[in-house]
Amino acid sequence: MRKEALKLMVENKRWLSDKYWLSHFNYVDEVRQQFTLPERVYIHDVTLREAEQAPHVSLLPQEKVRIAKALDELGVYSVELAPFYSSYDKEATKELVKMRRNGELKAKVICLSRWMEQDVDLALECGADGVMIECVGNPWFCKQAWGIDEDGLVERLTRVVAYAKKNGIFTVAEPWDDYKAPLEFLERLCKSAVYEGGADHISISDTFGFTLPWAITYVVRKLKSWVPGIPIEHHGHNDFGLATMVMIAAVVGGAEVVQTSINATGERAGNAATEEVAMAIQLLLGVDTGIKLDRIYPTCQLVSELTKIPIASNKPIVGDNEFVYGSSMVAWMIEQLGKQGRPFTMMPFMPELIGRKGYEVILGRGAGGYTVRERLKKMGLSATKEQIREIVERVKEEAAIRKWSVPDFAFEEIVKEVLGE
Repeated sequence: MRKEALKLMVENKRWLSDKYWLSHFNYVDEVRQQFTLPERVYIHDVTLREAEQAPHVSLLPQEKVRIAKALDELGVYSVELAPFYSSYDKEATKELVKMRRNGELKAKVICLSRWMEQDVDLALECGADGVMIECVGNPWFCKQAWGIDEDGLVERLTRVVAYAKKNGIFTVAEPWDDYKAPLEFLERLCKSAVYEGGADHISISDTFGFTLPWAITYVVRKLKSWVPGIPIEHHGHNDFGLATMVMIAAVVGGAEVVQTSINATGERAGNAATEEVAMAIQLLLGVDTGIKLDRIYPTCQLVSELTKIPIASNKPIVGDNEFVYGSSMVAWMIEQLGKQGRPFTMMPFMPELIGRKGYEVILGRGAGGYTVRERLKKMGLSATKEQIREIVERVKEEAAIRKWSVPDFAFEEIVKEVLGE
């Protein structure tokens, strides 16, 4: 009966499945009426470029190819490289293009290009599927750094976009630091890139991660009104810890493409994390991204290993602590809920959803009678209530001394001493 009831709920509720139970408030009409969601969101993954803008990271061409294969298996729509960075990047770009032509790679290969015709030529030489033409979108910044005024900024971006389109390549105009630009200038810049330059997409960026989600939605909706029918992409960084929310806000405003990086790897505090953004869009907004969720965990582990940047234990989605429980009470509740078919009631989602194997219960300061009894069962042992109480106290003392959880060998020693075996 319980299984039938769960099946019925799963079939009719987008917030409930056999692997997660999310908030139904995400789907109430009063909330959804505030959204202008696209039918599909495409993940443009920038790991292959942004990773090497993270301090100390350096990847070989074959490592970039390996990451690209993993991203392709994950289901990203496109990957981004910058062949002008180095001969290594050019080599990696050409290899991925070759793989794509041979049917070994589904993800489109997009080249970042500075607002220079020679960078577009390099992307064409590599055989890329598209080009992302970047320039600063903040006119004050442009004037102080390059001595180029507003008219010159608009003219140059439009000229290079038009050059790319003349050469028959898919083109995204990508001004950055846009959220410091006057709104009327941003409108002028984007309209020129589209209507005079012929840009296929417009991408804007919260380059320093300081824009509130509500402001992101506001600006994206303005863009949609300025260049109707032109897909909007969004890029963003995590300096204020808002990068994932920024991408959600952009999608709520109607953006069709989000630019993200595995493990948030990128310059300074990093980018919006592919795994966080994909999970939030698919599970919380209910919009398809094409991402195979069960490939998230292995992909994040691979990128961490190759970039030599450890994943923080408390990182959302893929951090080690996400499915490690030290509280005996929580472990007991998970067990009880599991008997009802919903162990995920005490979890954000089942670990298997992202390709992770199960959850772990550790023994530490949160140890209790339940966790000790369960561990003893696995050892084929039993104990009296008094002995269990003593073991629990000894475990807590050991955890306090170690300033960490109690390893198996130490627990086994405690058990031998208490049980006299």
